[in-house]
Amino acid sequence: MAELRDVACDGTPVLDGVRYLRLRVTGEGMEPIEHYEAVDGGITMLQPLSIPFGRGRMLEVRGYTDLPRSGGRVVSLGRSRPFDVPVQLGASSRIAVPFLRVGEYVRPGFSADSCVSLASPRAAHTATLLEDGRVLLAGGFQTGSGGANTTVASAEIFDPVTGTVEPLPSLETRRAFHTATRLPGGKVLLAGGEVASVEGSLPVRSAQVLDVAQATSTGVELKVARSQHAAAVDSSGRVLLVGGVGVGSAVVSEAEGFDSATGQVFSVSTPVSRVGMAAMPVQDGRRIAVVGGSDGTSLRPEVLFFAHEGGSFVPVGEGARLREPRRDGALVPFGGPEQLLYLGGHDSPRNVDEARFLASSELVSSGVPPQVSAGPQVFARSGLCAVALPDGRVMTLGGVRYSSGVLASDSHVELLVPGEEGAAPGLLGLMPLDQPRQQHTCTVLDDGAVLIAGGLNDTGSQRKTLGELVLYTPVPLD
Repeated sequence: MAELRDVACDGTPVLDGVRYLRLRVTGEGMEPIEHYEAVDGGITMLQPLSIPFGRGRMLEVRGYTDLPRSGGRVVSLGRSRPFDVPVQLGASSRIAVPFLRVGEYVRPGFSADSCVSLASPRAAHTATLLEDGRVLLAGGFQTGSGGANTTVASAEIFDPVTGTVEPLPSLETRRAFHTATRLPGGKVLLAGGEVASVEGSLPVRSAQVLDVAQATSTGVELKVARSQHAAAVDSSGRVLLVGGVGVGSAVVSEAEGFDSATGQVFSVSTPVSRVGMAAMPVQDGRRIAVVGGSDGTSLRPEVLFFAHEGGSFVPVGEGARLREPRRDGALVPFGGPEQLLYLGGHDSPRNVDEARFLASSELVSSGVPPQVSAGPQVFARSGLCAVALPDGRVMTLGGVRYSSGVLASDSHVELLVPGEEGAAPGLLGLMPLDQPRQQHTCTVLDDGAVLIAGGLNDTGSQRKTLGELVLYTPVPLD
């Protein structure tokens, strides 16, 4: 039996205008099962489903204004987490399906009096999707009434099925502008970052491996103190850490790796002297791409690829170069497993207030040889948040730009759609964010919704650290 859970505390009622629900079950080795139910006001429990045994089953529920053949459109959508069926699943089994309106920003919670927010407002934090579908939010900073930043050590878990937030024990070290990398087995490596102090921002040399399921934490000492760096994990659970800002605000050149199987840090002989770059696995995790950034003096156009060989990460493949060098852009998969989209950013090797914001993007192919080509035009901004949706589209949210001549947080949201059969990608502007934000996180949940957490709303004259959690479910393609 499917249990619909309306986990939004505001916005349009999830069943408003819904006349039919479509239930569709998919999974490995089975033909999709699909049927429609007429909606009876206030329905939350659906008719029993008989689902064949097997792995990776998923139940999707769509709310239609009418039957699709009669022109009905989707206004509500929910998907269960993947589940295995050891035997025939019958009426006594219950499958929870978070159910939300599509195309709306809503806050989690079960009523207007119980909206859920972060326990601690935070910006420059990390958000990590765990294996069980929950999201770990850790670290960051808060801006006080006098404008000074305070680094936080708090961490919390958001559960999209229940729409609740649960605090976790504090981190061993306060940190902001760090990286969080999910490791095989569900652990998370929190690495580096910085701490605000009376002496300015001090880079952190430590890392911490969190096992939320087992409620354990293990400290790790890095080879270099670094903040605002990049990290990515390969298919064997080895993490590459590159660049960033180190002691005395110098750009870090020394790269290093972390092996999750042994818990050990290892040296990487190839220097990567960059800040404002991005890193991401490609080719099913066999390689890691490092794209963009600045060495502090000039922008770096070289696209680097690393693979783990002989006990360390080494550069591999022929070089490729960005057509328009930039830093602080967003890097996401786009249009295939070997292609990345690097979008936005700015053209100054140093401070963003000296920069021209870029409205372009570039497609980076990790094939042999690697190639860089022009991507679609986007709204000009830097430090934007971008995520790849399960259907291949990319959603961009927020960032920083000039507004009335001053640097300010941005509220623009865009949806990029890969072109079919060689056609140019499409770009669609979406409803702006509930409020402008930068240094926030955006995370695609198991059900395809996007969780937007925290961030900084900087108007140029006032700065506010945000504690809101916002959910957005894109309208499905089909």
